Amino acid sequence: MDPLLVIIAVSVTLAVFSFVVGLRTARRTAMEERLASFKSERQTGPVAEAEGPVLRKRSYSGLPILSTFLGQLRGSEQVAISLERAGVPLRVGEYYLIRYAMALLFLLIPFVFSRGVFAFIFAGGLAILGYALPAMWVGSKRAARIKKMNGQITEMLGMVANSLKSGYGLMQSFEFAAKQLDPPLSTELKRMLRDANLGMSGEDALQALGERIGSTDLDMVLTAINIQRAVGGNLSEILEGVAFTMRERERIRGEITTLTSQQRMTGIIIGGLPIGMGALFMLINPDYMGLLFTETAGRLMLLTAVVLEVVGATTMKRILAIEI
Repeated sequence: MDPLLVIIAVSVTLAVFSFVVGLRTARRTAMEERLASFKSERQTGPVAEAEGPVLRKRSYSGLPILSTFLGQLRGSEQVAISLERAGVPLRVGEYYLIRYAMALLFLLIPFVFSRGVFAFIFAGGLAILGYALPAMWVGSKRAARIKKMNGQITEMLGMVANSLKSGYGLMQSFEFAAKQLDPPLSTELKRMLRDANLGMSGEDALQALGERIGSTDLDMVLTAINIQRAVGGNLSEILEGVAFTMRERERIRGEITTLTSQQRMTGIIIGGLPIGMGALFMLINPDYMGLLFTETAGRLMLLTAVVLEVVGATTMKRILAIEI
């Protein structure tokens, strides 16, 4: 049997296994998640105290040995936080398994069609792309989730401020807001309230909330609450001022988006011209464009063009990313 076919079969098996593991983790029932969280968060003693505001010890994998190994790696905690902020129900071990399986699968794709020098170069680039795709997907999920939460924070501040004016306490006001809001912010608020009910102090529960979400707007809110607790003042008025500031920032972001829309469209058109012209020439004269895929010089030119396209798109995106 051809060794290449064996390797391809193993890669496909790993990819399917990673997909099944991801689905299995994502389909855990709400009761299982609730029981597991209570079971892991009811730790007391030196371990809980050493970890600061976090009451539970994070599990990086379903296998204890692998979880211990991943816990010793420097980037595992950051990866776990990134998955948590993206709302992806995967552990670090499962996430790494998916990334390596996709890298191996993408690495073997060019060797199905060719085994020359260019195939090795192209396989290396595809392997890097396959390894990076899950991270890009998680990053996009995290950005979309944070953006949705930022849109809910202003509404939450109005509810909390009105509850404080009515005589409720801070945690009671957050509980009222959690019942009125939609996920994902309501889910995070309920988790914060649950941490406080299990013995965590209010400051630590709010700090853990900010670490889980990773939103600059929420950090602004938590900073205002901490300052008010330190120096005093009317918290409802402070939160209303923060909400006004956030609404103004959102208005300015909309104006910037409007002013830079022409530049973004120009970048899209310029970036899409080579792809469109290449496809057009491929339809008009396939033999002429086929040299890019059959000759070594043509393949190198094609690879260089792809790299330059990616660099240009990334540069344009960074130029137009104006922080407020």
